[in-house]
Amino acid sequence: MKKITTILLAASLTLALAGCGNGNNSNSSATNNGNGSLSEGVEPGGIDFKEEPYTIKVNYAVLGQEQVDLPKIEEKVNEITLKEINAKVDLEGVSLYNMANAYALKASSGEKTDLMLLMPGSAYLAPFANNKMIRPIDDELAKWGPALKETLGDIIKTGQFNGKQFGIPQKMDQKLTFGFNMSKAVLDKYNIDLTSIQSIADMDSVLAKVHEGEPKMITFAPEVSSSNITNSLVYGDGLGNSYGVLMDGSGTKLVNMYESEQWMNTAKKVREWYKKGYISKDVSTSQDDGAALLESGKVFATAANSVGFAGGFSQPIEQKTVALHPPVLSTVDSQLFVWAVASSSKRPDKAVQFLNLMNSNVELSTLLRFGIKGEHYEINEDGTIDESKNTNYNQNSWLMFGDYDQLPLAAKFVEPTGLSVEEYKTKLKEWNDKTAKSPGYGFIFDPTPVKTEISALDAASEQYVKVIGNGAVDTDEMAKTFNESLYAAGLQKVIDEKQRQLDAWLAQNGK
Repeated sequence: MKKITTILLAASLTLALAGCGNGNNSNSSATNNGNGSLSEGVEPGGIDFKEEPYTIKVNYAVLGQEQVDLPKIEEKVNEITLKEINAKVDLEGVSLYNMANAYALKASSGEKTDLMLLMPGSAYLAPFANNKMIRPIDDELAKWGPALKETLGDIIKTGQFNGKQFGIPQKMDQKLTFGFNMSKAVLDKYNIDLTSIQSIADMDSVLAKVHEGEPKMITFAPEVSSSNITNSLVYGDGLGNSYGVLMDGSGTKLVNMYESEQWMNTAKKVREWYKKGYISKDVSTSQDDGAALLESGKVFATAANSVGFAGGFSQPIEQKTVALHPPVLSTVDSQLFVWAVASSSKRPDKAVQFLNLMNSNVELSTLLRFGIKGEHYEINEDGTIDESKNTNYNQNSWLMFGDYDQLPLAAKFVEPTGLSVEEYKTKLKEWNDKTAKSPGYGFIFDPTPVKTEISALDAASEQYVKVIGNGAVDTDEMAKTFNESLYAAGLQKVIDEKQRQLDAWLAQNGK
C-alpha cells in the first residue's frame, strides 16, 4: 500500500476525456424506497424482491490481469447480494495505468457500466463529473446509504464536487507522513540512535558516518524514481496540485511552495548532501526506486512520504522509520479510492445499495478483500488473515472494498511490526487520533478554468523541480530560474483561481 500510494501521488496522469460522457442520468428507482441494506442492525424494507434481479457491473482497479478465481468470488458475492438487495454483481478489473482511457472508451461506446472505482480519485473525480461520465448520487445516498454515512462520517464529503455527491471514498488505515526509511542493520552496525533525529539537519552526522563506513553503498535516495528528495521532505496541502499550497497544512492563504523558506532550506540541505557524495550523481535520471535499492541493501536511507505509525517494518528487510512531521489529512489523502456511479447506469439505486452493503456486511467485504476462507486464506489464532499460500486471488492489498475498521487485519501487515494485534490496533488508533485535518479538508479544486496554465506549469516543473529537489544543480540560481518560469507559465493565475474557489468553499461551509 505504501509503495503504490507513493507512486500514484508522484505520477502525472493524463486524462483524455473531452466529449466522452453521454449525460444519461436516468434513475429507475421509483419503486424502491427506504433502507438499502438488510444486514444485522438495519431494518429491512424497500427492496422489491419480486422484480428480476439487476446485474450491477462493477469495475475496479488491477495492476495486472484479473484474478484467476474471480468467477468463484462472484458466485459467493451473488449469494449475498441476491439475498440482501436482489441484485447480482459482475466484477471486471480495469488496469490502473490505463484507467482514464478504459473508462472513456466505455462511456463513448455505451458499454454497460454501473460502478467505477477511481484510483486515485483525486485525479478523476472533477474531470469525470465535468464530462458527465459520472452522476450525482445525493438522492440515492439519502435513501440507500445509511451505512455509508455512518461509517465514513466526515470522509464522505471528499466525494463531493460543486456541492453534489459524485463519489464514495474508501476509508484508509492511516495517514502517512514524511521522514526517513533506513536499514536497521546499518543503524545497528554504527550504533545510531534514532531518537537523535528530530529534523532534517540531524541527518548530517548520520549520513556522514554511514558514507564513511559504507563507501560502496548509496547513502541517501528518493523513495521512488519519479519523485525528488526535497518534495518528499516538505509538506504543503496543494488541494489537488502543487501550484499554490497551504504550507504545513495550516492557514487558508495559498502560497508558492517553491519560494517558501521551508522548501528552499530543504533544497539547500539536499544540495549539500549531493555535493558530499551521499546522493548518487545520476539520481535525477535513474529509473531505480530508492525503496527497491534499500530493500536490496544498495541504499542506506530514503526520503519518504510513506512513514506510518509503526516506526518500521521487516519485509523484505528490517527497516526503521523516523517521522519528521505530524500527520495531516488532506482531501487528496481520502480520495485514493473513490467509487462513482456511471451516468449511463440504468439502476444507480442498486449501485448505491451495493456500496452500502459493502460497508455494513463484513462477510461481503471480507470476501471481496481476501477471497474464500480455506481456499484463499486462513485465520490465525490471533484473528489475523494469513494469505501466504494464496496465488489465485490477491487484490494487491488495496482498501477498495468496505469499511477498513470492520475488516480483519492481514497478518503480513501486523507481523513485521512485532506488535500483538491489540497493540497494533492501539497504536494505530493513537496515530489516527493525533492526525490533524487540513483547513481545506473536503475542498476539491476544479482546474477547468486554468487547465491551459496547469499544462504549462507541468512542463516547467518537469524541467526543473527534480534536478533542483535532488540537489543536482545550484539551488539559488536554478530555483530563481524555475520560479520565473512558473510565473511566466501562469502560476499566479492558478493560485488566484484556486484561492477564489477555496474562499468560496470556506464561506459556504462556515469556516
